Amino acid sequence: MSELAVRTLVAIGLIALLVLIVWLGGWFQVGALTLISVLAVIEMSRMFRHKGIKICLPPLFAMAGLQYVMLYLNEAYGFVQLLPALYALCFLYIAIERILNGKRTSEDAVASLFVMIYPLALLLCFGFFGFGRADVSRTALLLVFAAPCLADNNAYLFGRKFGRHKLCPTISPNKTVEGYIAGLVGGPIGGLLVWFLQKLWGLDVHWAWLVGLGLIGGFIGQFGDLFASTFKRWSGIKDFGTLLPKHGGVVDRLDSAMMFAPIVAAAFHYFIK
Repeated sequence: MSELAVRTLVAIGLIALLVLIVWLGGWFQVGALTLISVLAVIEMSRMFRHKGIKICLPPLFAMAGLQYVMLYLNEAYGFVQLLPALYALCFLYIAIERILNGKRTSEDAVASLFVMIYPLALLLCFGFFGFGRADVSRTALLLVFAAPCLADNNAYLFGRKFGRHKLCPTISPNKTVEGYIAGLVGGPIGGLLVWFLQKLWGLDVHWAWLVGLGLIGGFIGQFGDLFASTFKRWSGIKDFGTLLPKHGGVVDRLDSAMMFAPIVAAAFHYFIK
């Protein structure tokens, strides 16, 4: 089976999972996002180990396992804000463990704190779309994935066939300027697709908002991919994981969406009513 065929089959499976997460929401989304976060921590630990850095795993697994549950309990049942306390306790655990554990280096502690932000805090943004109004949540969450995904696919297919000029050869030798431009077109197409699909659940966010955000997703998402590539090149690994054939791991697949999610969260919270 060709590489393109494998990539396509895996992409179809991921789309099916996304549909379930978007449509069912609630505890199903909590469980799916929690599993994704735990896998992301494992992949980041693997990446750092290639450089001889051992991150402090207990607080990071605690964050991955609890942050969506706390967010859901807060938004669905009106509990007090629990997330700041969780993040503060995990930070304190890493700091105190660095002092008390003679085998823990400062590089280990800094890397552990980095994982609290990338990917965990960025992944948390996906939860902001799942536990409020179902119609708005579906539209926002779908946009977070659709715009970067279509941008990434456009960049891959167009760059592979027509790419001539290297975009960032020292970071990602296969990416081209032509592919990047095609990705900028793919983002708005993703926004337009979401505009059509939102009518299935009775929402009508103006097309200009979704297309405009899609353009931003096509722009920032590709930089998210390049940002992830800097760490893979630094650590000497090809992919963060091997879970998804021809796609790499969870972080490889979500690097673009993670960078786009905070922008969508802010746009829907402050501007789109």
